[in-house]
Amino acid sequence: MKPITIFAVVLVAAGSLYRWNPQAATPIVPAIEPPSAQLQLLVAPVTRNLTGRPVEARLLAAFYYEASETIRRDGLNAKIVKTKPHLVAFCERAATLRFQGAFSKVPGLAAVIHGPDGVIAKVLGLEPGELDHAKSAEVLHAIAWACQEAE
Repeated sequence: MKPITIFAVVLVAAGSLYRWNPQAATPIVPAIEPPSAQLQLLVAPVTRNLTGRPVEARLLAAFYYEASETIRRDGLNAKIVKTKPHLVAFCERAATLRFQGAFSKVPGLAAVIHGPDGVIAKVLGLEPGELDHAKSAEVLHAIAWACQEAE
């Protein structure tokens, strides 16, 4: 057998093992700085809902952390996400659809984060208007921190 064939078989086996082991696909999230005390109180239900679900907590912490960084950078230049409805649509499509499995495993989590009485609505409000990128990034960062605290 040629060395390249052996190498290909090893790569296929490693890829299959990686896809089979769901723990291998969980992202590594840097330590997230705690938000203000007021935001900690608002995101406490997120931590409560995710306690005992480390896989979902890690996935969501990574997502919301990166989303907060993206929104923060977006506010400094092109402003892809310009309005509150844009942010709501982003959260519904990116978070709720992408992590549908995580949200279905944790009852009430979607409502606590994205619902009309959720963290995002409480801090930013749902009335249409320009998006405060700094405040939005702060809220998403707080949600990421809450998810990480549940690990």
